[in-house]
Amino acid sequence: MKSYGYKLASTLATAVLLAGFSVTANATLIEWSWTDVVDPTPDVRIPPSYPYTHDLTDNEDSFRPLDDYIAEYSLYLHLYDDNNDSWFAAAERVNINTPGWSDDRWGFNVSNIFIDGASIVGWLQLNLIGTYDVVVSSYSGDFMFAGSRLDARGYRRAAVPEPGTLALLAIGLIGMGVALSRRRNQKK
Repeated sequence: MKSYGYKLASTLATAVLLAGFSVTANATLIEWSWTDVVDPTPDVRIPPSYPYTHDLTDNEDSFRPLDDYIAEYSLYLHLYDDNNDSWFAAAERVNINTPGWSDDRWGFNVSNIFIDGASIVGWLQLNLIGTYDVVVSSYSGDFMFAGSRLDARGYRRAAVPEPGTLALLAIGLIGMGVALSRRRNQKK
């Protein structure tokens, strides 16, 4: 005849095992988006160049590298002419250097710039560590950098128990209840 301690230990082990099975139910991916804003105060004069990093892991509802997945991203930069050299405004050119070579941009007119993420290197950097490095510099002329916003869209992993897993957990809990009631009846 098995001892009371052994029966209790085996019942608890079974309960823990069944609870573990319920927690490891298949995870479901749900659509999600993350945003990070860089807003220097006061606005930054370019030149010299201005390097900064968007970090999607530093706020509430943060991106979780290697757990969440970013499918696409976009970068918006707010630039404007400082109006100190109106005669030179037509020749002002900006360079936006981002991870990888395919996302780099340059333009003749200094205004709001939109970069639709197409760089494998930028995409990997976002998915592996949750950051995105940018350097704003001038080819010619001077202008002001007022801010930047990174929008990322993808999927967040959310554990959702399946009905079969919940049924397994319920059977385990019912079994524990039956075992405990039998043990109480045997003691009486």
